[in-house]
Amino acid sequence: MKKPAKPAPAQASRSHTPAPPPVVTPPAPDAWKRPFYISLIAVFVLMTGMSFWFGISGDEVVMNNYGEAILHYYTTFGEDTRAIAPPKEMDKDGVVQLYGGFFDLAAAVVNKVSPLPVYTTRHVLNAWAGFLAILFASLICVRLGGRRLGVICIWLMFLSPFFLGHAMNNPKDIPFAAAYIAAIYYFLRFYDKLPAVTWKDYIPPVIAMALAIDIRVAGILVIPYMFVYFVLDYLFRKKARKPAGTVFKSFLIIAVLGYLGASLLWPYALQNPISNPLTALSELSAFKMNLNQLYEGRKVFSGELPPSYLVKNFFITNTYVLLAGLALFVPVLWRRRASADFPDGLFIAFITIFPLAYIIYKHANVYHAWRHVLFIFPGAAVMAAYGWEGLLLWAKKPSARYAAMGLLAVGLLLPAGFIVKTFPNTVTYYNGFVGGVKGAYGNYEMDYYYNSVKEAADWFIKHELPKTGKGDTVRLASNASSIVAVYMKDHPEVQVNYVRYYERSMQPWDYAIFHIALIPEGRLVSRSWVIPQTLHVAGVEGLPLCILVKRPSADDYHGFTLLNEGKVAEAIPLLQQYHKADPDNEIVNMVLVRYYLSMNRADSAGMLAERILAIDPNNVEAAVTKGQMLLAAGRAEEALRIFDDLIARYPDYIQLHYYKGQAHRSMGQLDAALSSYNIAMAVPEVRAACIRAMAEIFMQQGRTEEAQRLLRMQ
Repeated sequence: MKKPAKPAPAQASRSHTPAPPPVVTPPAPDAWKRPFYISLIAVFVLMTGMSFWFGISGDEVVMNNYGEAILHYYTTFGEDTRAIAPPKEMDKDGVVQLYGGFFDLAAAVVNKVSPLPVYTTRHVLNAWAGFLAILFASLICVRLGGRRLGVICIWLMFLSPFFLGHAMNNPKDIPFAAAYIAAIYYFLRFYDKLPAVTWKDYIPPVIAMALAIDIRVAGILVIPYMFVYFVLDYLFRKKARKPAGTVFKSFLIIAVLGYLGASLLWPYALQNPISNPLTALSELSAFKMNLNQLYEGRKVFSGELPPSYLVKNFFITNTYVLLAGLALFVPVLWRRRASADFPDGLFIAFITIFPLAYIIYKHANVYHAWRHVLFIFPGAAVMAAYGWEGLLLWAKKPSARYAAMGLLAVGLLLPAGFIVKTFPNTVTYYNGFVGGVKGAYGNYEMDYYYNSVKEAADWFIKHELPKTGKGDTVRLASNASSIVAVYMKDHPEVQVNYVRYYERSMQPWDYAIFHIALIPEGRLVSRSWVIPQTLHVAGVEGLPLCILVKRPSADDYHGFTLLNEGKVAEAIPLLQQYHKADPDNEIVNMVLVRYYLSMNRADSAGMLAERILAIDPNNVEAAVTKGQMLLAAGRAEEALRIFDDLIARYPDYIQLHYYKGQAHRSMGQLDAALSSYNIAMAVPEVRAACIRAMAEIFMQQGRTEEAQRLLRMQ
């Protein structure tokens, strides 16, 4: 009999036992979201507030007039053509029309409704442009590695005194830096969406590129940069390559619309939107404004500055913390070479380094430290922040991480202290590699943008102007007269005149404001340009940047007036009287030296020449006088050393070879004397003296025919 089959085991019914709901893991909160936005708000508020304290910069008067001219061009429908062909009084260099001028047009429009003074409004707008540069650089950082990276970038940029100072009153380079990095950001965001883009996605990169070109025509660089990024993406993201045809078509649309869009608010380019921007690029690239720049302790024409000029200035005017981040960038990026953000890191490095390298390669004419390449600074800050972020990620142990964060915090606190201590002259920052501000003073340019003139002008208005009689004309001289005139526009009784520092005794004035940027090299190096009659010094760390002077008397001016009339006997007593009040006035003293020599008062001439050289070691005439007196005293070797040193420093001053020949002749070195005289013969003023001296040497050597031939040349 068969056993009954065992019943099948009961199976759980799914219909009766519901499955547990799927576990949804909420996204991890971004701990750095709030610090990121708080940092941006804090920096915006701080920069806005700071802008009220800054002075008018060297470019602002011209650029403000240019902005007004652009506005008039459009409001008169093209009848006012000053924005296309600026008159000389508006732009003495004749190139302002080659700048796009979007920022200056915007400032002109805002100034029509702003309750603030014209230049205060401009400084607020300038500060906002600087903030935008920080904003877009930080957004690129967020895209690269998150908001902590963005926070680091924000404070690296804000606490960079050189950048911060320019952000307040540099109307050319800061707005361009903002537009340049904005164009890069919007291009990257556009590229991320490819190929699924709509027409709306084209608007931000097109506008950003157009504005970059319309501020500085160098914004055209963004066009080839797009193709550089495609190549990097193609090489390093092989599994996610985008269709080349779609990419290139999109790039072409952005390039054409951005390039043509730049001309809409640029009158010069609007005359021919195809060729004129390229013409502007060519002319500005070849533009030669040979400015004397103080570099490594001597004045050098900007066209003759060495290739290392930009790199060295970048190195010595940036903070340790930013430079350290740049040093960390290379190993951090190399370690992440297999990551998805590797091509982005390479791209940011390219848009930062390539323009700098190209400008150096082309030996372009640059000056005022590295302000012409300020547009690379946001990219450099992104690189530096990336380097610090990499260090924080490497630090696995809490103790190591805290140490890295502490190092970063200390690195940021150091420039913060400088900013607080020197505000608003933050642009004068130099790091310890050149001994800080005190080490750089007299060796490198300091406050070349005239920011400190405001303090001197304000002090004059507050403390001295009320002392003058009502209705009396007050003559105010300055080597920065275009800026001083703006500060005095509400005081019609003040007559502002341009007077060079070394011509101050030859012009009529009651007060003078002299700025460091135009002080002769010798007095700057010896730090002796603050004259006794100085009423107020605007400075940094105890060093003068701008001085306000009250003239002790007009005896020097009247003396020079009499000299020009040939009345030497009447002029000398006046100059001698003035010398008592201003004993270090090298202009007056040099006239007295010549007079004493003509009267055979060698001792008096010698003492004054020594005094001149003590305060102005580079005074050539005083040095020549000293050399001549050494010759007269039979100390030819010492005189020769003076003349050799002068020739080494001033090789184009051919007349010095005449004095060198005199020294060689006194030492019996006749062939060397002949060689020096032969060189000096090219100078008409000493040609006859050289011929006579050479003829005498030939006669002494028995070379009578050569001597006679020379004498016939007279």
